[in-house]
Amino acid sequence: MNGMPYRISICGKQGVDSFSRQGVTHLLSIEDPSVPKDTPSWFSGPHEQVRFHDVESVREAEAMRAVAPTKEDVAAILNFGEVCYNASENGRVHLLIHCFAGACRSTAAAYALICQAMGPGCAREALEHVLSVRPEAFPNYLVVKHADLSLQRGGEMLQALGPLRSQFKKIVDEWAEDPDFAGEES
Repeated sequence: MNGMPYRISICGKQGVDSFSRQGVTHLLSIEDPSVPKDTPSWFSGPHEQVRFHDVESVREAEAMRAVAPTKEDVAAILNFGEVCYNASENGRVHLLIHCFAGACRSTAAAYALICQAMGPGCAREALEHVLSVRPEAFPNYLVVKHADLSLQRGGEMLQALGPLRSQFKKIVDEWAEDPDFAGEES
């Protein structure tokens, strides 16, 4: 991908060890708050861990008694992106990002880091790259919102994310209307 100075891979927690022979140089773990840092035995490079639940609003976090992603969490992610960028000036960098499922938090982090590296005006291309790496991606809205603000993108990242979220909402609405899905008797 043009404009991306380092390689990004995304997976769920169970898939981390499958990257042991893939030349991973940097690791970003996004975990629930109670999960201790667990660096894989095969990995010896820089490992950043941020901790928050996969909730998409402060209101949802309060209702679920969960920890929402904060501006500080996203700043830590973006700072680690700077570490990767700087390292890429001296050689090849392969960043592996994981969360529990590899669908929401990790893909939002990847989206933020690609937008950071590529600069303004590339949000749609950055999201397409995330989807090419992880087709099941559904980036966490609150992480993207914080990243958009931190990177001063004026809503560009959220706007690019809109069609994916609308498509997902349509699927959920269709499931909700399906009597088999809703658990209703026929």
